[in-house]
Amino acid sequence: MVATGVDFERLFRTEYPRLVALGVAMTGSTEVARDLAQETMARAYAHLDSLATADAPSAWLRRVMSNLLIDHHRRRGSERAALDRIARRPVVDASIPAESRFHELLGVLSERQRAVVALYYADDLSIDEIAETLDIAGGTVKALLWKARRRLEQYLEEGR
Repeated sequence: MVATGVDFERLFRTEYPRLVALGVAMTGSTEVARDLAQETMARAYAHLDSLATADAPSAWLRRVMSNLLIDHHRRRGSERAALDRIARRPVVDASIPAESRFHELLGVLSERQRAVVALYYADDLSIDEIAETLDIAGGTVKALLWKARRRLEQYLEEGR
């Protein structure tokens, strides 16, 4: 037991696999998911005082993980745009398995939509839990889910 009252080892054993699963759902890459989950846990250990006062440490962890995932997607998007400008042709990310249909579908969504969809469907969180995790209103979560579903419906109707 750590002096702050947080049993970090138990928290790690419980939450790390969930964070990895969330990361895989959002990135399609187990390696990236593990890296980001480890970074999340490292930040948790560095901020045990915040974790000790959090109403739901698991929500604190998912919020950090979600923010890291969004940053990861932004970086990848910026990198892709730069490569596209240089190469003048689309960049294919060979690290994403072709059979990862879920990841492909998430790729057509905005970062916020992607986070909400992954937390809702992959992590099985409720609207209220997602709102707490991402520090947004429940109505915003519902709107993002609605927009994501419409975007996915449109994408699938286009025959992709």
